[in-house]
Amino acid sequence: MTVKDQPAGREPKLAVAPEVRRVSVKDGDFTFLDQTGRLVAGFSGVDFRTNIRSAQALRGDAKVARVSLRDRFFLDQLRSPIRYEPDVLELSKISARVAEGEVNGYFAMQPETEDSPFTTSVSFHDVLADQLVENAGGAKGMVKGKLEGSFQASGKTTDPEALVGQGEISLRDGRVQQYRLLVLLGQILQIEELQELHLEQADAKYHFRPGLVTLDELVLRSPNIHLTSSGTVAFDGTLQLKSQLAINDRIRGQLFKPIRDNFHRIDEPGYSAIEFQVGGTIERPSTNLVEQVVGRDISSMLNSFFGGKKDRPKKKKKRVEDVMTAVPSPSLSPEAALPEATATPSPVASP
Repeated sequence: MTVKDQPAGREPKLAVAPEVRRVSVKDGDFTFLDQTGRLVAGFSGVDFRTNIRSAQALRGDAKVARVSLRDRFFLDQLRSPIRYEPDVLELSKISARVAEGEVNGYFAMQPETEDSPFTTSVSFHDVLADQLVENAGGAKGMVKGKLEGSFQASGKTTDPEALVGQGEISLRDGRVQQYRLLVLLGQILQIEELQELHLEQADAKYHFRPGLVTLDELVLRSPNIHLTSSGTVAFDGTLQLKSQLAINDRIRGQLFKPIRDNFHRIDEPGYSAIEFQVGGTIERPSTNLVEQVVGRDISSMLNSFFGGKKDRPKKKKKRVEDVMTAVPSPSLSPEAALPEATATPSPVASP
């Protein structure tokens, strides 16, 4: 092989590769859609600045004015240092605001590994429950108080259901009001406290594995009433919860005797309880609580009272079923919306 001589007086051409040392994004917007075109996540007001240390590594800082997850869960003022290398994408110190509260966390992903596995840990406090529920599509004013808690998880970015982890959550200064199932029970039992529960304790512990969230323990305590629950919530929304409603002797003494006899003594001194189940789905939960509390005979009477004549069985149960399917259910997913509240009749005075 021969090389032709260059014409006299001309310099040989040299290939020049561009070198990028710094990348900046100012006030950017990014939207991620699923296969049907529905919003998965939206990022607005994105500021990103990074120094490129080599062709395969960068470090910088990211700020996002607002993150929207399916238009139901919102993070504001998110920021974190960011590091990228072939074996890891890391947000080492995440901070953000959600429903007036604070969120802190860590996220790391292995982008070059099959299925892009990730790990994350998050803690939060002073999150307004009312605002969080309203953003998720629930009724405003039903649940009030401040949420705090944490969770740790790992999974695969290519498989949303391949998630494992655990967490806990607490509601401080909690209040539950005008919840139609509790309102109905309060009127039947003549217990005004059920119209608006002031919670001394509201805690939940849970863990999750692919396709399923297990509620290890849910505890709600007001001065005279305790509610506990445990069971599973599938990723498709299916509920299977075993629950217990306990009342103290003062409340039990106010009950009509046939109803009072349905509550049995428990290990906790001064309290009696009744067990019930929660089934159905997150969007339409169902429960046998009313039947368990008032008994089958009175429950059948209520069905007739709310539903009409016996020769129209398909319609006669609709009113009570609507009330009985309004039981609250715990859920980690931001898409889970609580049932809507209805107007509350004047409560029956306690004797």
